[in-house]
Order: sequence, then C-alpha cells, then structure tokens
Amino acid sequence: MKRIWTGLSAAIVLGAALAAPPAAAAAEQVTLQVLHAWPSHKRFHEPIAEAFMKAHPDIRIEFQAPAASYGDAHQRIVRAALTDTLPDVYYAAYNTLPELVRTLQPRGEIEPLDGVLQAEGAAWTAANYSPTVLALGQVDGKQWGLPFNASTPIVYFNRDLITKAGANPDAFPADWDGVIDLARKIKASSDADGMSYAVDEWGDDWLWQALIDNFGGQVIDPQTRKVAFGGDAGRKAVALARRFVAETEMPFLNEDQAIQQFAAGKLGIFIGSTAEVRSMGDAIGGKFRFGTAPYPVADKAKGGLPTGGNAAVILTQDPAKQKAAWEFLKFVTGPEGQTIAVLGSGYMPTNLQVTKPEYLGDHYARNPDWTTSMKQWPIAKSWAGYPGNKSVGIWDEQKAILSAIMRGSVTPEEGLSQLVAATDTILTN
Repeated sequence: MKRIWTGLSAAIVLGAALAAPPAAAAAEQVTLQVLHAWPSHKRFHEPIAEAFMKAHPDIRIEFQAPAASYGDAHQRIVRAALTDTLPDVYYAAYNTLPELVRTLQPRGEIEPLDGVLQAEGAAWTAANYSPTVLALGQVDGKQWGLPFNASTPIVYFNRDLITKAGANPDAFPADWDGVIDLARKIKASSDADGMSYAVDEWGDDWLWQALIDNFGGQVIDPQTRKVAFGGDAGRKAVALARRFVAETEMPFLNEDQAIQQFAAGKLGIFIGSTAEVRSMGDAIGGKFRFGTAPYPVADKAKGGLPTGGNAAVILTQDPAKQKAAWEFLKFVTGPEGQTIAVLGSGYMPTNLQVTKPEYLGDHYARNPDWTTSMKQWPIAKSWAGYPGNKSVGIWDEQKAILSAIMRGSVTPEEGLSQLVAATDTILTN
C-alpha cells in the first residue's frame, strides 16, 4: 500500500527536515505505549502500526495487552491514572469518552487536540473529517479524540434460509413486525433458530441504547443528567425485547455464540455490529449466501441509532511523545490507516478520503453489503454514557434486569420500573 501524504503535512515535514541541523535529523526513536479494547481487533491494529512504523522509522508502537471490552478498558485507564501508569495513546469508547475527559483533564493527563488540528489547517481538516465524525470525539466543546472506528447496528441474514422459508431475501423487512414474522418462519421451516438480538448478552449497553433510540428516546437527559428512558420509548423497547423471545423462541446467545451459529448456518437473522462484516464473510466461507440490511427504525421522525466505536486520544505529557502521538493519530484516522481498519473489520470509515477509488471506492462498489451501516449515517446519534464513571456498573445491573424481562420472569412494565430504579440508584449514590 502506497504511502500517503497530504500536501500541507508533507510540506511541513519536508521544510523541517531541510531546516534541521544534521544532529536533529538523526533524532532518537520515540516509543509509544498504546491500549485498545477487544483482543480480536489486533487483526487491524497491528497491521496499521506496522504500516505507520514503516513510514515513520523514528517512532515505535508497542501495544499493551488488549482489554477484554470497552468497559474493561475504561476501568483499566481509571486505575492507571491513580498509579501514574497511563499509556501514551488510548482508544476510548465514545460512551466513556466524556467521563474519561472529566476524570483526566483536571489532572492534566489528557491532551486536547484543538491546537494541533488548527495547526494542520482548516482545509486539511475539512478534507479528511466531516463535522459529524469530529463531533464523536468532542466533549464540552473541545476536541479530545480523533474518531477511529465507527459503527451502527445492522442486520445480517441468511439468504438460503429465507428462501427455504418461502420469503424473498431481496425484500428483507424494514420493520420489526416483519423481522419477527420472518424469524418465526425460518424457525418453522428449518433446524435453524430464527433470530438473535442479544440485548442482555452484549458486552455493553450499545444494543440496549439502539432499542431506546429506535423509538425516538434517549437513555439519559444531557441537561439534567437523569434517567430518560422511563417513558414511551422505554416501554416500547422492553416490550419489543420480550417479543423477540416470546414470538420467535429466540435462544439466549452472547455475541460470539450468535456469530458462530450464524456462520454455521444455524441462525437466520443476527443483529449486531457492522464490524463483523469481514469476519462473518471469512467464517461463512461460501457455505451459504448472506446479506446485510438496515436496522429497522420504528419512529421514522425521531428514531436513530447510537454510534459505536472509539476515538484515539493522547494521554502522554512528554512533548516528544505528544508530537509522535499526533503523527500516529493522523495516520490511524487517515486514508491509509482507515483503509486497513475497514478491510480488517467492516467498520465505517471515519476519513472522507477513503471512499475514493484508490482506497475503498472500488471495494464498496463490488461489495454493497459493506455499505449498509454507512447509509445509516443520517440517523446516527452519539452513544451516551452515564456521569461519574458509572456506565460499566450501571450496565451490569441493567443487563440482569433485561434478561429477566426477555425470559418472562417479570413483565416488561415491571422490568422497566426496575431498570429506571436501579439506574437512578447508582447515579445518585
């Protein structure tokens, strides 16, 4: 893959090299410690780092052991701040970024990026990042991270099982009633399960927030910072979660189990992250035909979807490392880094250059199933987090209650009251 330079950045680097005395040209190598979540994501983080180091031989990237999840990563960073062992660069989940900033900024342990973006120039910024994308890395009006991965939930479906069920795979339902009916038909016509939407089995509350956003609601009021899903949107969300099980006999599978079942041809419909497009295709390996479809949005006027993923942030306070870290952030969110990340996952690109033919334009033209999540950008919303570094603890409580709702141990109405009460209790203590 060719080395990419923007005109402005290339001019700055070249000018500095020409002006520097011989001793400065042979600068000592800088090593950056980097932390990301999800061990499976090494499949694109490591190739990106290798490409970066080839282009920047004076900077070495060393990855810390990947965190098991976004929640685990956030907890590790909070602990590391207390022991002065923070990594130099960290990929922070969008829902925990606000509390990360509010925790580390008063301690001077995270760097705002407004100044370095301004130094690159407005034209460079506009050519690479849309305002919508940049907003994912903003907190309290400042730019703290450059968005690296971005995703919205999408639907994966087994075209062969749908055909066997007597339906048309080229006309996948656009509403939840249609999805449930199709899942029921798949279950009745084969030895496969109809669907999996692992609301209560996900590693975080992303898919739960998707249900709330789907009905035009929000999990927390950004002004009052109080629970906001106790109304109509919440009632419809929990009722739908119960219907998935009651009406389709949906099995209780976690994300990995659902992906394995789908890839084995034993699951007709899977709702999950666009980040699985690459691994799903590799796992299926031609055993059957599959496709992707947009996430059904119930409220066409107000409904939306939370944007999953993470932003790269700079935590080091060493000037030499800060300079190197900024070069790394530009690369990983630039066209070359994003091309590697997208092809290794299925995530939506966060750089505007990537859809050009020399990067991924031709790939998207040949593989339309990879574009489903990108088409949902108009309804993408922020992935909300709870104040006080309480998102992880809140989700631990919420998922147990959601499981009880889906299994029928409590009614959706009772369960919603428990969800609100449990969340409110943690927020106020």
